[in-house]
Amino acid sequence: MADPAVHTEGLGIDPAVDQVRPLVRSHLRRLEQERDLRVVFACESGSRAWGFASSNSDFDVRFIFVRPAAQYLRLRPPADAFDIHGENDLDLAGWDIRKAAELMRKSNSPLLEWLDSPIVYEADGVVSGRLVKLRQRYFDAKKSVYHYLSLAGNVWDKYISGHPEPVRKKYLYALRPLACVRYINIHQRQPPTPFAAVLEGITLPVDVRDAMSTLITDKKADRELGAAPASGVLNQWIEQMIDDGRKLAETLPTSEVSNQELDSLIADAIINPGM
Repeated sequence: MADPAVHTEGLGIDPAVDQVRPLVRSHLRRLEQERDLRVVFACESGSRAWGFASSNSDFDVRFIFVRPAAQYLRLRPPADAFDIHGENDLDLAGWDIRKAAELMRKSNSPLLEWLDSPIVYEADGVVSGRLVKLRQRYFDAKKSVYHYLSLAGNVWDKYISGHPEPVRKKYLYALRPLACVRYINIHQRQPPTPFAAVLEGITLPVDVRDAMSTLITDKKADRELGAAPASGVLNQWIEQMIDDGRKLAETLPTSEVSNQELDSLIADAIINPGM
C-alpha cells in the first residue's frame, strides 16, 4: 500500500481541491485494498490543473498504479486501466505502470500533462520521480502538435465555426491546445500544464491576449459563459493557428528514443517496489 507520508503539491492553488483531498485519498486507499494495487502517483487534470476552473468544475483525478508482481505473470492479467465516479463530482481514472510507460514511449500528451500537474494528490517519490524526469526525454514534438491540433480542430468544427453565437467557454478548449502548439514551435519541448505558464512562454497579439484573459477571468469568477456573439478576433486567430500548426507538423521529424529507461522503470516498480 502507498506510504501515508507521500509527497503532495499544490496546496492553496485551489481551495475546492484542498477540501476534497481527504476524500480523494480515501478513494485511493479503498481502490488499493479492493483491487490489490498501490498508487504511485495521483494528480488533478483538466480545467483545475490548467488554471481556469469554475466553482462547479469536476475534480478529474488521474493516477498511476502498480500491481503485485505475480499478477503480471497471469495468462490474462487484470485490467490495465479503469475509472470510477465518486461523490462530490470526483472522477478518478488510473493507468497501470506498464500502460503508462507504453504511452510515455508514444509521447502521450495527456500523460505528459499529468506529470506536470501543479496539483499533486500523491507521489511516492520513487517511481513517480523517475516518470517525471522522463517526461521531456520521451516528448515528441510532431506527435504532440498533431494531438493538440486534433483537440482544437474538433472544438472549432463542432462548437465554434459557423456558429453565430457559440458557447463562450468552448473557446478556451480550442485556445489552450493552440497555445500549446505555439509553445512547442518556440521551445521544442512539452508545454507546461498550467495555461498561464504556456501563455507566458509565447507571444500573442494584444487583442487576442486580452480576449483570452477576459474569458479566463470570467470562467474562474463563475460569470455567465453561455452563448454569445462570436468573437471575430478569436475566430481569426484560431483559424490562422490551425493552418499554421498543420504546416508546422508536416516539417517536424519523429523522434526515436530507446525503451531501455522505461523497461528499467517497469522492472523496478514491479519487482523492487522499495528501490
